[in-house]
Amino acid sequence: MVNSNSVLPMTTNYKEKLILFGTILLVLSLQVLVQLSSEFAYGADGYYYAAQVNSYVTKGRFFSPDASPILYGLVYFSKLGNDIVITNKIFVSLLVVSLFFVSFRFAFLLSKKFYVSLFFGLFLISSSYLPHFSFNFIKNLGGILFLILLLTEIYNLEKNNFDRKLLQYVKIFLFFGLVFFSHKITAGIALCFLLLWLGKHSHSFKYKTITVIFGVISLVTVVSVFFPNTLQWNDLQTTFSENLQFDFQIPFYQYSKLYPEFIWEQIVFFLSPLIYLITRRKLTKDQKSFYDQFLVLFVLLTLPFFTYTAFNFPFRMFLLVFIPGTFLLLPFFSQIKSAIILVILCVLLFPYQYFTMIRGKDFNNQDYKLYSIILPLFQFPKNTLIIVHQGFDYFICYHKAGDAFHFLPEEKHKNRPIYRIVFGVSSLEFKKYLGESTKIQYLPGFYSILEENKWQEFLSLLPADRKEQILDWRNPNTHRTKTMLINESFKEITK
Repeated sequence: MVNSNSVLPMTTNYKEKLILFGTILLVLSLQVLVQLSSEFAYGADGYYYAAQVNSYVTKGRFFSPDASPILYGLVYFSKLGNDIVITNKIFVSLLVVSLFFVSFRFAFLLSKKFYVSLFFGLFLISSSYLPHFSFNFIKNLGGILFLILLLTEIYNLEKNNFDRKLLQYVKIFLFFGLVFFSHKITAGIALCFLLLWLGKHSHSFKYKTITVIFGVISLVTVVSVFFPNTLQWNDLQTTFSENLQFDFQIPFYQYSKLYPEFIWEQIVFFLSPLIYLITRRKLTKDQKSFYDQFLVLFVLLTLPFFTYTAFNFPFRMFLLVFIPGTFLLLPFFSQIKSAIILVILCVLLFPYQYFTMIRGKDFNNQDYKLYSIILPLFQFPKNTLIIVHQGFDYFICYHKAGDAFHFLPEEKHKNRPIYRIVFGVSSLEFKKYLGESTKIQYLPGFYSILEENKWQEFLSLLPADRKEQILDWRNPNTHRTKTMLINESFKEITK
């Protein structure tokens, strides 16, 4: 029997407990195996996390101010080893295992079926979308974990007709706080879920209780002003003014062009709202109301009105579609009566999970081995600011080879040497526009180094089409956003 008053459903079947424990070990082993298959970090942000942890360990503060509990978790976990890159990878593996367990737990709360819940948890973490977070967006991965914990508590409270002690509300706002500070995108989603829940059930609360709840939300929102890199009004302004380009594009189609090998997964998620609507009639009124929120989230994440390019804001929002997509499939999964079929499906998900991880770890990855060869060749003056593309800049910072970032310099840097690491420009092209006298250091991998003012002079002399060709992500040419500059102001507070 399952205790309906328990947030953590525990089966009394010894065999099922053993299967769950074995599944957790298998998931952990698989995650660690793939994560440790390279000595280097993954993705453009892999060394961002390593550099952040290293900065906190050595200086007592993050080099880029941040309040995410995931970063603090990485810091404390780094004390268990001597290599921050390795401890980060193991920590991420534990996050994925935790995500599996809380997903299993939530599915068990919804379905009361062990093997359905086991399959649900494995299905969610085996998605081709998840490696984007486990290899690139680690803070967002933590945000997803805490979001599911928050939704579990909210549903559990609803299921018990709000007949709970104060501790239940404390848990809800604890998990909301963890989501809020973990990552801005999941913070926004959590805030929408919480406000929708409060609006839907305001009649269930006493006046004083609802006042306190709204007061807590307001307090968290105000407090975010005093904590770095948290969701603020400026983020919304930045999104609409700088990040959005409108076009008619179906995000699933755009994603399938990046990952054609996962086309069947895209079809399943694309059809998940229809599958849910077919099975919806068999749900209770409360279940329908709860699942309908995932349907709304699914629609919002897949709006066909934006340009979806790798890692722009709409694309990063779309990457979360596997969460509502998987939940919308749960009523269908619950109709599978055969435990044998579910066990077979669970077993088949392990090689699929391995495949998605192998494919995912190389997406947006960079040649860190080449960067390690280039670092000893640097000949920068003291106190130099190095401008170089994302990924390489964090690699430089982590290895303490200089002060680097991937934006144009602000006015405050005018009195220090500023150098640019350029990609994809030949010596002949430099000589053609800058002459023989300009000092340029040529590096392996088609990289080169010159002073920033000379680089800007070179760009001003180029034909428009060639300039557009050169200025891709490997030769950044944009300033930091207003939100980034506001976040930078926290450095003065922490010094």
